[in-house]
Amino acid sequence: MARVLRQKVLFSQPTKVRIQLEKNHELVRLTDTLDWDKLMEIAISIREKKKADTGPEPHYRELLGGVALMAMKRINYREAQDLIAHYAPARYLCNLMDSDWAIDHVTLFDFTQILGEEGMQSVNSHILKRAIQEGLADPTCLMSDTTAQEAKIPYPNEVGLMSRYASLMGKYLKKASQKYGRAKMKFKWAKERIKGLVRNSHLFAKTKEAKRRVAKKLLHTIQDIHEEIKKAIQAGSRLGGKTQQEIARFTAVMERLIPQMKHFIETGFVASKKIIHLMMTDLYAIVRGKSGKPVEFGLKWGINNLKGGFLQGFLISGGKHCSDIKFCMEAIKVYRQSLGAIPRIYGFDRGGYSSANIKRAEKIGVKHVGIAPKGRKKWAVSKTMQNKIKRERAQVEGSIGTIKSPVYGFNKPDARSTRAMVTYGHRAILGFNLRKLLREQANAQMETA
Repeated sequence: MARVLRQKVLFSQPTKVRIQLEKNHELVRLTDTLDWDKLMEIAISIREKKKADTGPEPHYRELLGGVALMAMKRINYREAQDLIAHYAPARYLCNLMDSDWAIDHVTLFDFTQILGEEGMQSVNSHILKRAIQEGLADPTCLMSDTTAQEAKIPYPNEVGLMSRYASLMGKYLKKASQKYGRAKMKFKWAKERIKGLVRNSHLFAKTKEAKRRVAKKLLHTIQDIHEEIKKAIQAGSRLGGKTQQEIARFTAVMERLIPQMKHFIETGFVASKKIIHLMMTDLYAIVRGKSGKPVEFGLKWGINNLKGGFLQGFLISGGKHCSDIKFCMEAIKVYRQSLGAIPRIYGFDRGGYSSANIKRAEKIGVKHVGIAPKGRKKWAVSKTMQNKIKRERAQVEGSIGTIKSPVYGFNKPDARSTRAMVTYGHRAILGFNLRKLLREQANAQMETA
């Protein structure tokens, strides 16, 4: 059968098109429902706090639309740039339908950095207040829980940490001057030995004792390189710029990490405050005791759940060392600071139970303190209120599971710093609340129709 040739196109296709947007599109509805003036006020105040009022004024309205887009779609900065340039609903969200100005990924990244944790929390608080004003959330009923935000890092075993350190030092020593000559020579001699030991640990060391012997040899090699680099730094050798800063930073990290690794290799027990990542040293191991996942590596968060399903998230002060008893009052304090309200009903699990906590909560204005008691102790609320609090608390775990899903990406964000991890965590919660706001508004309209 003969192949049918396509008819040649006589005229080139236009690159400018006119599109009619549907009013029910998610991004169109979001654009029409948000108070952009208020959001711009928040962004302007954050910027004034963090940097001098110099340089060109950011395009606040357009960039806030880009932040909202990334929260709703869970995309990276380059993907956001592409969508805003070629996807009509995204352009509408960013107020760029009749504009030739383009948002590039660097500008959007810089603006997100300026907003940071404080800016994202303020924007989310505004969304919560909006939901309360419209009667979609009940500020008098608050349930709290803790959760772990896992970092996108490999399992922090000793061989992996040493291998990563050798890789980073190899990259930076190439840029070093001859003042680092002894360290460069030491690394050159040890390079193949390090590779062989790492390979041996991964492929051939099958028992704990064999892995311990390999890790001990690797630690001696890494320690020799570290000592030579430390001598060069102490001698006043300078590189200038980022390279010098990174070598000094990793040297300081290894100064703390080498004794911790040595302790584990010799005793088999993890040292206190163990560093689990060379780049993000603020991360820690969180023992959860879950089946199949006893330990999670990342940051510990507090989650406040308003009646109606809206969420408020915050990084717990004290990290993994903060007890649930202390967190219990911190959750109410954060809620009061951001929303200016004290809940009449408060619920938490038995980890936060103490007579002092119940008295403190009642003293600041909580009428029904539904912290589950330990042992045979009685609830501080009536049976009817117990059942109500249990029903509300059952929904918190489901909401936490939702923000950890791939749709929002609270867990394992593509972040290379602790600060970025926290910002992405708040952005995931913001995306959840924005979708929740649109959904509840639609349900309310259907009921009144």
